[in-house]
Amino acid sequence: MEHAWQDFGQKVDLTARLREILINYPEGTSILKEIVQNADDAKATIVKFCLDYNTYPADAVLSPAMRAFQGPALLAFNDGVFSEKDFESISRIGDSKKREQLGKTGRFGVGFNAIYHLTDVPSFVSGEHLVIFDPHCKHLPAISAANPGKKINFVQHALQPSLAHQAAPYQLFGCNTASYYPGTLFRFPLRTQAQADASTISKQVYTPESISALFDDLRQEVQLVLLFLKSIRSIEWNEALLQLVVAPAYLDLLAAAAQLLGHGTQYARLWPATDAPEPWQGTVRQL
Repeated sequence: MEHAWQDFGQKVDLTARLREILINYPEGTSILKEIVQNADDAKATIVKFCLDYNTYPADAVLSPAMRAFQGPALLAFNDGVFSEKDFESISRIGDSKKREQLGKTGRFGVGFNAIYHLTDVPSFVSGEHLVIFDPHCKHLPAISAANPGKKINFVQHALQPSLAHQAAPYQLFGCNTASYYPGTLFRFPLRTQAQADASTISKQVYTPESISALFDDLRQEVQLVLLFLKSIRSIEWNEALLQLVVAPAYLDLLAAAAQLLGHGTQYARLWPATDAPEPWQGTVRQL
C-alpha cells in the first residue's frame, strides 16, 4: 500500500504571496527605505543607490530567458556583508531570522519584498556569493517552486568566463565577481512592458525616469530617515555613473590619443557619436 500514497499537501503560491505583500507596501520611497533599513541592520555605515542605464551583452548568461534582465537596473550598495543567518532570512518570506536578534528591526522581513514593485528577478552579490531570485520559476534553469532561485560561491566555482555576461552587471563598486567582495550589491532590473505583461507579481512598469523620480523624493526625506538609523551615516545616489566615471577616464584617453595621432581623421573617430542615446548623450556633453 505504501506505493499508493502520493505527494500531497498545502502549498504557497509564491507570486500570489508577493502580490499580497505589495498591496500592503505601497510604491514610492518606502522601497528605497526598506533597502536602507536592511543595510542598517547589517551594521553597514554607507548606502549608495545607482541608476544603471546600461544594457549588457546577453550571450553568456544562465539561460536564454535571463537575457531580458540585462537592461537598466536600480543598484543598491552597502558596506555590510551577508552572514549565514542573513542568507537564510532573505530566503524566507515573512519568517525572518531577525526575530531572534535584538536590535534588528527590519533585516529581510516582509518589507524587503517591496522591491518586487520594481522587478521580477532581484539579485545580489555579497562576500563570496551571487544570488538570483526567480519567483515565477521561468527564467533561471533547473529551479522549482520549492527552490525558486540560484546561489553560487564564485570564489570556489569561477563564474567567468563561462558566464561572463551574467557577471558583467555586478562589476561595479569594487566588485569583480571572482574574489571575496567586502560588501553587498543588490541589482534590481527594471520591469519592462513585456515583463509586466507576463508577470503574475505586478503589472507595474518601471523606467529609468521612474527611478529618477524616486531619487528626487528620497532627497526630500533623507535627513529624517537618517535620524532613525543606528549604523548608517551616509546615503548617496548616483544617476550618472557614466558621466562621473567613464567620461573623465575617456577624456584622459582622448588627450593621450591627440598627442599620438594629432587632431586628424583617426582622432575624430574616437569621439562618441553626437546622436548617441542616453546616457551617452550626457557623456558627450561633458566631453
